[in-house]
Amino acid sequence: MKASILTIGKEILIGSITNTNSKYISEKLTDMGIEVNRQVSIDDDLDEIVKELNYSTNNSDLIIISGGLGPTNDDITRDAVAKFLNRNIYIDESEKEKMENRFTRLGRTMTPNNLKQIMLIEGSEKIENKWGVALGESIKFDNKRIILLPGPPSEMEPMIDYYFANKSFTNENIMVKSLDIIGLGESLIEDKIRKMSFDDKSVSVNTFAHGTYTEVKIIGKNTKKDELQFSVEKVLKSLYAEFETHIYSENNDDVAKEIVRILNKNNLKISFAESITGGMVSAAITDISGASSVMETSFVTYSNNSKNKNLGVSKNILDKFGAISENTAYEMARKIKEKTNANIGVSTTGEAGPNSSETEVGNVFTCIYFSDKKYYTKHYFFSGDRNKIRRSTVNRVLSQILYVLRKNFKE
Repeated sequence: MKASILTIGKEILIGSITNTNSKYISEKLTDMGIEVNRQVSIDDDLDEIVKELNYSTNNSDLIIISGGLGPTNDDITRDAVAKFLNRNIYIDESEKEKMENRFTRLGRTMTPNNLKQIMLIEGSEKIENKWGVALGESIKFDNKRIILLPGPPSEMEPMIDYYFANKSFTNENIMVKSLDIIGLGESLIEDKIRKMSFDDKSVSVNTFAHGTYTEVKIIGKNTKKDELQFSVEKVLKSLYAEFETHIYSENNDDVAKEIVRILNKNNLKISFAESITGGMVSAAITDISGASSVMETSFVTYSNNSKNKNLGVSKNILDKFGAISENTAYEMARKIKEKTNANIGVSTTGEAGPNSSETEVGNVFTCIYFSDKKYYTKHYFFSGDRNKIRRSTVNRVLSQILYVLRKNFKE
């Protein structure tokens, strides 16, 4: 089964709002075993919406539309769908009574344009909106289905969750599993998976980068439930054998949250000495509830003078190897650990740009220090602008911290 996602509204096209609806709907459909083959954002233009519906319905079995169901003149999604299907629109009288009662309770006057939000297309199935006003609806035609949903994510997301909870649009059994992998880049994971050459066509395996981790999603479809279970478990077993220590979750758990959990469980304290990231790694940890019991200290030592004065990194190290080097990253992590009596010291140093100071832009070193005999230094090279390089550094060092913790301590 194939699906198209249409998001309606000029505000999306001109960049006034971020289109999170397409992402949310795509994930929901993928988990149901439905392939998304098209995503389109369209202006509030009746003819353009109809034109897109003509195309999408020729190439998809399911079309989900969000946006354009409000009370204003440019909210014309329902009119466009009705025109495409050559059906009439009517007011849902039970919803009209609810709306009138609501305005009376609030002591407000209900204007006629509010009625647009409680209209439905003939022959549709109403999707109630318990989180707002505008109704959604599902319409079957020619063995296809169009679903209309409001644009605000606070309404659209729970409505689609509610509607899909007990719906099935395929005769096949669906099984979806996700493995979260840290410490390896998406391209390397993808390469390893493709070399595994799974021969069972009822199961697909795909990778999705999430910054701090890579999600490997396994989707199985089969009319026979027992065969499906066997196929998915066989693929999972192979993936575990290949990636073993790099798999940390099957639940898309937050990496920083997992770090805090393992530190708490093992009564460990962690301290940070950050240069290139300017406190961003520490902030990711302190965003998590429970961080106060594991976070000891954070220093932002941006200048060489600060690295020397506040951490105790020797001037000889800084002069000989430079601030952006493996040696300095090691010293920063070692010194912050010793200075704060933490169990673990973590450091970041690098060149974010846009102008180079002492090394090439994107050159980054990190260190996770436990003792002179147990420490982990890493050298990365990131591309992109200043913000992207700094964010990449944060994501990678968080992944490395979790990977090291899982190798060395109880989970």
